Amino acid sequence: MVNREKSPGLQAASNLQSGASSEDADYLRGTAGAKIIRVRDSEAYRAGFDLAQTLPHFSAASGVTVGQWVVLLGLAVIFVLAIVIAPGAVLHFLQILLVTIFWFAICFRAVLLLTHYWPKNTNSSKPDVSPTSENLPIYTLLLPVYDESKILPELVKSISKMDYPTDLLDIKLLLEVDDEATLAVARKLNLPSNWQVLIVPDIGPRTKPKALNVGLARAKGSFVAIYDAEDRPDPAQLRAAVTAFANDDGNMACVQAPLGYYNADHNWITKQFSLEYNAQFKVIIPALVRLGIAFPLGGTSNHFRRCALEQTKGWDPFNVTEDADLGFRLAKMGWRAGVISPPTMEEATARVRPWIGQRSRWIKGFIQTLIVHLRGGLPGGKPIHTFGFFSVLGLAVFSAFSHGFLLLAFCLCLLNWALGGPATLSGTDYLLAGAGVAMAWVLLLAGCHAAGKWQNLWSIISSVFYWPLQTWAALRAAIELFYKPFYWEKTDHGHSLDEAADK
Repeated sequence: MVNREKSPGLQAASNLQSGASSEDADYLRGTAGAKIIRVRDSEAYRAGFDLAQTLPHFSAASGVTVGQWVVLLGLAVIFVLAIVIAPGAVLHFLQILLVTIFWFAICFRAVLLLTHYWPKNTNSSKPDVSPTSENLPIYTLLLPVYDESKILPELVKSISKMDYPTDLLDIKLLLEVDDEATLAVARKLNLPSNWQVLIVPDIGPRTKPKALNVGLARAKGSFVAIYDAEDRPDPAQLRAAVTAFANDDGNMACVQAPLGYYNADHNWITKQFSLEYNAQFKVIIPALVRLGIAFPLGGTSNHFRRCALEQTKGWDPFNVTEDADLGFRLAKMGWRAGVISPPTMEEATARVRPWIGQRSRWIKGFIQTLIVHLRGGLPGGKPIHTFGFFSVLGLAVFSAFSHGFLLLAFCLCLLNWALGGPATLSGTDYLLAGAGVAMAWVLLLAGCHAAGKWQNLWSIISSVFYWPLQTWAALRAAIELFYKPFYWEKTDHGHSLDEAADK
């Protein structure tokens, strides 16, 4: 991964002045008590580069290291030589390797499914603790928003419905310095005094994690939660998170709320997106938690102990899926993550082009995370977390690149056979393909059952045409890694507000 972006890199940023002093911070008159604060350059600098400078091996800023390039080039040379010397043996080895990976993926999913349905142990000598309103902690909510003037009022309305004492909520609305349209809307919303609008300077990579680090530096709460512009969190979510932390031994850094879509029935793509999320957040992640395996966090509705975030230096501004990276960095530093049940409803991308853009960013960030956590030592710190790292994140990247090519190869083989050519697929190949598709369908059905939201049978069956879209996104992600690795593909929201109002 080569950084060829024009935005300030580490060397350029190190030459910046420290910025205005605290006395020079620009406090603008807000509305109804809310303060609008222009963040100092020095704060933005720390938010953008603190991790890269203090723990560089945990940051995606430097891309592929020299040692990693040596290993990659060495493997490439060995592969080319092997192809020249014994092409048949290499192809046979690759076939065995692919079959092994696919069977492992099927078996791993079967284990997750079995874990999901395995009876939970309800016997515990430790009584559950549910904090009362009198001893609830201060809670900081970070709301990173960019170019969301249309949807911001709905976000504010949703946050106002949270079942939590208003005087204990510390809410940071994080805006970019040039986002005048969203700031204009924020001024008109009569935000109360427990809100702050933080205007983030354009220093370092312009990414969501950099904005989050700005908010974390000013957080007042013992706990920190993240919500995106289109989020509609369950009002009980904050209390559920506090209860989960209160019943923990102090080693849990984060709890993840399940994510769903309020516009799931909009069209075929949103239905597929909803099926995917139900399986991910209702079946797979809870099963990983029960097995004690670290998992990539979702990009929103994470609830953190602030001390855990501060110890791990917050989010990596150079990783475009900062959530996946942070999940394994927390595990590496001895923390663990859990889940809570109150969900957050979001707006699913409803068109192919923005879906590809959003998914390519995710896959690009997954690859960045793989690069970072393979730099030395066990990913996740423990063998079980290393297993989860490759089984979850590694398989996700592998699947994204392979789905489209596998479907194309399968169709070409069938066409060749139908036209009278030789059968190029064996019975084992059909068994493997059938088992993989069947397991995926079962997971989707389990997700529907867990979410209590069923889709028609055609939506389940036609998912085989949804998966190959990831290959398109993966190829785009691989190309972007070389010329704009830190570019944040913005997903446009606010196209389904009527559907959100109906929920």
